[in-house]
This record gives sequence, C-alpha cells and structure tokens, in this order.
Amino acid sequence: MKLRMKTAAPKRVMWGLAASPAGKLVVGITSRGEVCRVSFLRGRKAKEIVAEWKKAWPQTEFCGGAAVADFAERPVLLIGTTFQHAVWRAMSKIPAGRTMAYGELARRIGKAGAARAVGAACGANPVPVLVPCHRVVAANGGLGGYSGGIRVKKALLGAEKATFL
Repeated sequence: MKLRMKTAAPKRVMWGLAASPAGKLVVGITSRGEVCRVSFLRGRKAKEIVAEWKKAWPQTEFCGGAAVADFAERPVLLIGTTFQHAVWRAMSKIPAGRTMAYGELARRIGKAGAARAVGAACGANPVPVLVPCHRVVAANGGLGGYSGGIRVKKALLGAEKATFL
C-alpha cells in the first residue's frame, strides 16, 4: 500500500459507502484519488460521520458521490503529526493475521516507554482497516481499545484469523 504523509488536510474530499468484514464504512477520497478517511457506520448515518469529519477538518469541502468499491486498492493519505506518522507507518507493516503489543510498536519506532502515546496514535488513525490499528493489542493479551469499538476489532481480527504474538 502506498502511504503519503501530510500535516494539513486536503482541500476537497468526496465520500461514499463501502463494505468491510466488520460492517459498512464511510470512506473519504481526495481529488488525487487517495483514501484519507475511513469510519465505521455502527448504526449512525453517513452524513453524521461526515459532519464529524468537517469539525476536524473545517477547511475541507466534503461532498458525496465517491465510488469507493476499490478503496482498499487506492493509495492512502495520512494527515497527522510526525509521531503519528511513525506509528501509522509501523502499523502498516504488521502482516494480516498477526498482532503486536502497543509497547512493542513503541520500541519499533524508537520510543520505548511510549505505549500510551502509541495507543493514542492508534485511536487517531484516520483510516482504520487500511492502516491496521486493529492489529495492535495490549501486552497482557487484552484487545485494548479501538475507534470502531471492540466488537469491530474482534470481527476484523477474526476475519484475518489472527494469532497473538
């Protein structure tokens, strides 16, 4: 997957709906064809989610109508801090069906002892499923948190037949 990192939000994002192993998603795609936002519907309306995106990126124009059936094949634009970019880049290297503890991920990016900050970066991941924050778990074997909810995290890990490191 091709990742591009930026600190500023795109000027225009089209959005549409897509399916995942854990339910329907709202997917945002830039004018360059990059996926920049992914959110689970979880009983909400797509327009409610887009309204949340607008609050986070007030300078961005959002409009519906994106064709997103192929969203997993598109390049990804990640908007965040330098630390978040490091975490997201490392997360993207965790293979499907495997997991890694927050603390181990912190060590891999050269920030031993920053497990909680890694957890915060996981929670801020703008493209869950594509950058697989669901593969990051607690050191004690617990699942930890997940922006889509624990049921969604379990469903994604189950679909991958995940083994715990």
